[in-house]
Amino acid sequence: MGRRKKQALDEATRSKIISTAHDLFMEHGYRSVTTRQIADTCDLTQPAMYHYFADKEALYTEVLRTVTEATTTVMEGLVASDGSVRERLIKVVVYILRNMPDDLSQMERDIRQELRPENRELITQWWRRCYLLPIASLFEEGQRKGHLRDVRQSGLDPIPSAFTLLSMIQRKPGIPGGGIPVPIEAQAAGTVDILLYGLASDKGRQETI
Repeated sequence: MGRRKKQALDEATRSKIISTAHDLFMEHGYRSVTTRQIADTCDLTQPAMYHYFADKEALYTEVLRTVTEATTTVMEGLVASDGSVRERLIKVVVYILRNMPDDLSQMERDIRQELRPENRELITQWWRRCYLLPIASLFEEGQRKGHLRDVRQSGLDPIPSAFTLLSMIQRKPGIPGGGIPVPIEAQAAGTVDILLYGLASDKGRQETI
């Protein structure tokens, strides 16, 4: 009984370290956060924290593994949900907009400049699994059902299409001429529709025929 209680306590402490580190890394960036800061916030000594994670890079990598694992579950659920390909793509973009880091460029720099190659490779694999492959599967479904151009005729492979959609997603809602922020749902629908239908309006498409 005592051993099981100790294991549960250890897991709770580990989860607290990961959660605390996540919040600090997302707010301040990898380089600005120290292991002492994380340990102090968790009411631990640094040696106690190193019992769970060998160093800051190991902890940062585990934070990203935890995030991408949770994201994969949500994304796969959205892909499998009801609705057309367009409707599910919009759901996916809404989720990404609501949950992506405020400073995604900072995170990308941290991964590229601060981490060892083997950890960068792991994170790339997790990113593909949680973002790229679920979105690509929706494009593949659309092609299979004839709602999108067949890859053999158009050369539009699902993976590059998924890359394109991800590159179009912007963190902050757009502000049109009136100065009113665009709701995330509308921004997501606009992003998906530009990719699926192009920039031309209904009138524009008719006038080009």
